[in-house]
Amino acid sequence: MVRKVKEEKPIPLGQVYEFLQMREESGINYVQRVTAQHAENLSREAAYSEEVLEMLQSEFELSRLIAVQLVNLNPKTVTDVKAVTRDRLTDDQVEKLLEKYLGFVMQVKTAMAEITTEEDEEPTEIDETYEDL
Repeated sequence: MVRKVKEEKPIPLGQVYEFLQMREESGINYVQRVTAQHAENLSREAAYSEEVLEMLQSEFELSRLIAVQLVNLNPKTVTDVKAVTRDRLTDDQVEKLLEKYLGFVMQVKTAMAEITTEEDEEPTEIDETYEDL
């Protein structure tokens, strides 16, 4: 059965992983499973929300493709940003972009830590069937 492509647009690896996780319930093939593992490994610490992509596109006038490449790279230094953006941004813009992106990453890490902490703090039932000796 041939499927027709309705839309084609670049998406970050984090979203690839999310999509494949949703599809996993209905069954995914070997290639999709390997892709999901690869996407998960590379996107663990990246801030990949649409909000980040929109910020990169609007504030820094980057194409969606460049914004997605930045998120996939998960830049940590000015050199990382320059490797993707080349001469599209000034040095000041590169530093501002990196600062904002790293701020998003910290928000994501903080949120994930809070979720993990809340899961760990769930009350446990105490078995009171034994009497004190």
